[in-house]
Amino acid sequence: MNVIQKGIVLMMISLAFTFSVNAATPDPVQNVRSTTHTLSDFSNESSIGMSWNADSITSTTVYYYYIFNTSSDYTINSTWNNALKSTTGTNVLSDDFSSSNGAYYFHIAAMVEEGWVENFSLTTTTKGPYYIDTKAPSNVSISGPETTNDQVVTLSLYADGATQMYISNSGYGIGGYWESYATSKQWTLTDGYETKTVYVLFRDAAGNATDGASPNARTEIIYVLNSAPEIKNLKAVASANDISAPNIYFDLYDKEGGDIVLTISSTNLTATTPDDITISGVSVSGSNTTYTISSITPDVDKALTMTVIPASGATTSTSSVITLRVADANGLTDTATVTFNMTEDLFVRLTDFSVTPKSNHALIQWQTTSEIDTAGFILKRSETLNGTYTKITDRLIPAKGSAIAGDTYSYQDFQIKPGKQYYYQLVEIDLNNNQTVYPGKSELKRNGSTEDDINYDANGDGDVNVGDVIYLLRTLTDFKDSE
Repeated sequence: MNVIQKGIVLMMISLAFTFSVNAATPDPVQNVRSTTHTLSDFSNESSIGMSWNADSITSTTVYYYYIFNTSSDYTINSTWNNALKSTTGTNVLSDDFSSSNGAYYFHIAAMVEEGWVENFSLTTTTKGPYYIDTKAPSNVSISGPETTNDQVVTLSLYADGATQMYISNSGYGIGGYWESYATSKQWTLTDGYETKTVYVLFRDAAGNATDGASPNARTEIIYVLNSAPEIKNLKAVASANDISAPNIYFDLYDKEGGDIVLTISSTNLTATTPDDITISGVSVSGSNTTYTISSITPDVDKALTMTVIPASGATTSTSSVITLRVADANGLTDTATVTFNMTEDLFVRLTDFSVTPKSNHALIQWQTTSEIDTAGFILKRSETLNGTYTKITDRLIPAKGSAIAGDTYSYQDFQIKPGKQYYYQLVEIDLNNNQTVYPGKSELKRNGSTEDDINYDANGDGDVNVGDVIYLLRTLTDFKDSE
């Protein structure tokens, strides 16, 4: 082998040796830390600075590939990612994250390159979360009572993202201190009876504070030398089988006395006639009705009674609610509610409907406790319980009652014959010419032939039994005594 051949062989051996050498594998990046943020804390610094120790490899250049993202689990490897950035230094600064607040993580891995060989560290080092928060709390609000006679009031507060609040009687950020955020706060107003303004600022864990620009960041409270009126001893009385409207009883008290405004609201009822109050008009279902009670005696309970009836066109509700609200001249208020059942759906409230036999006629009597939009009444008669009822009144019997007070009525039926069984119906005619039959059917049998069997529900209790015989005997006895 000549010299040239030997040289070529040595070169080939040398080249083979060169390509078989692997680049060193770097260690995981050590002592990764932030120079701007505290781990797991909020900061309003919008860019994150990171630093780390240099790798111990000194024989070649070490490259550091890194990325900031919102993922807590990320691996850097030999597969290139366009999102990755590289540096040969040991400090980097992230992009500005002010437009996208949240939790961010820093991932880094070392890489060395020798020839055509790249070796990444087998471990990606991750640090985080670092919380970026550059936005102040939002949806701020503060509220208190409109009017008070107590210098210490309860404030209601709210702000999305707030951890602290600064409340003041003087202005935004003036004369107060930062304290933990709460949605309720007992607060002392300044001395002097006048309109007070209370201010509030909020800030979050990153130190971003509201500036008071929102009108909801302050509230006005009228501080007066006065006591609020009170609704006391509120109750509703209506028995389970009472078809008349229930009464609501309550006492009204005001230490200073004077004029008190009573507002009545209900879901499906009409409330009228508090005692000693002149009322014009009737409320409709679901609306508010307001009355002024003049010259309440100071420091003395005033007993009031209110009659409740269904609103025109309403249907009976198994549960009815009335809300009472009283307010004095300074706007101090008290509110109470009462719930009860209405057992009937009658716009005319009947307390009595009777038929009494006389010597030559039948006396029909009825009584109402309230009448709504009632034009009058007519009477109908039939000789069978479920037969056809024929009108016996020549003209309408005019209504005499009102929505807040009923009346008594009577009619004499001379068109009856001995030995006949008669049944009567009372029919209400309202102002729209609608007809309603009340309360069902009342019966009367004239003295005379007894060829028919007594086999019907005489007393109207739903059963045919000895009670019907007793009822008929009493009716006949009363009839005989009246002749």
